[in-house]
Amino acid sequence: MDYRLINIHIFGNNHAVVENQFNILHDLPHVSLKRTVDSNFTGALDKQSAGSDIIILNLSEHALLELKSLENTDTAGKSLVVIGDKSNVNLLSVAISVGVTEFIDQRSYQDNLFKIINKIIFNRTEAYRGSKKRKLNAIVNAKGGSGGSVIASNIAYVLSTFKDSKVALLDMDLQFGTLGLNFDLAPKYTIVDVFNSISDIDVVSLEAYMVNYSDRLKLLLPSSNDIILPGEIPSTAIKALLSMLQRNYNQIVIDLPRIIDPLTTTIVEQADNVAIVVQQTLAQFRDSKRLIQILNKDLDIPLDKIVIIINRYDPKNSLKKSDLVEMVNHQNVFTIANDFEKVSSASNLGEPFCKTSPNSKIAEDLKRLAMFLGEEHETPKKNSIVNRLKGLFV
Repeated sequence: MDYRLINIHIFGNNHAVVENQFNILHDLPHVSLKRTVDSNFTGALDKQSAGSDIIILNLSEHALLELKSLENTDTAGKSLVVIGDKSNVNLLSVAISVGVTEFIDQRSYQDNLFKIINKIIFNRTEAYRGSKKRKLNAIVNAKGGSGGSVIASNIAYVLSTFKDSKVALLDMDLQFGTLGLNFDLAPKYTIVDVFNSISDIDVVSLEAYMVNYSDRLKLLLPSSNDIILPGEIPSTAIKALLSMLQRNYNQIVIDLPRIIDPLTTTIVEQADNVAIVVQQTLAQFRDSKRLIQILNKDLDIPLDKIVIIINRYDPKNSLKKSDLVEMVNHQNVFTIANDFEKVSSASNLGEPFCKTSPNSKIAEDLKRLAMFLGEEHETPKKNSIVNRLKGLFV
């Protein structure tokens, strides 16, 4: 990973508190940490903070004076994090006026400091690298067997073929997930191993848990042996995992099980798009309508983030795309051609069919869908000299 070193300086007058904060942030990768413990640290704040990207200021009983001292500090390009009494309205008002980035309550900094600093580092790193916007797409079946895992696998593969793309594909069906079979891959370490060790994992060590399909496409897969019950994985663990993945990958595709629980809810809430996979039956159309209602009404997912995919689409079927659009009152609908032979053949080989049959109608449909979900754009191919010469005589 091409990361720039982030310089963090912690200031305070309580040695135990500053040392504790130093230890909390010590394991962050690509970070240089400094701390200053002094009863009058504000006197030299400007000089000592030179070269820092992030300043953490622990307020004392002289909180207002310490905050106002920031007016005399060169804070251009720096992120200011203040730790103090968040219930003090006067402090919050002054903090806003001097350009504080984050205000953390002193009573809960141990729970929030790592998360907030990690978020700031992510934002600063992205601004520095100028890389492409991160996209997170969740794929879920309206009814079991609709083909969501195959769709997710091929979307991830297509996205990995674009220049500068780094794609992570996750199988979140922790009980019956078989997404690895689509790539003929089995994990050495599983996604459950990640959740069990989430407090000890950073963006660098996370890579050891990923299964490599190619340099641009890596998978995180469930165990085929362990039984994981809904609710056993806390939502905080999935949030931490997604945060780290978004630092390492610019495209994340998640294959979700057809279940509404805290884990799947956390994912769909953070997703840029939630794609519902259906087939051309009345029962599946009705289930997609119900699922859209749950996502939109119960989970507050905006309608413009919901995409419907009609898999194995047959134009001769009595149920048309227009029927689904009318039933669910939603225009964001894609169709994927029906080609059982090519899909079955690719599955037996353990390869995405967009790789084995790249020029097929079904592959073209998936490519169009992947480009929409990932906000990718094709680079126009330059004509060969022969073709350009031919064009002169047309």
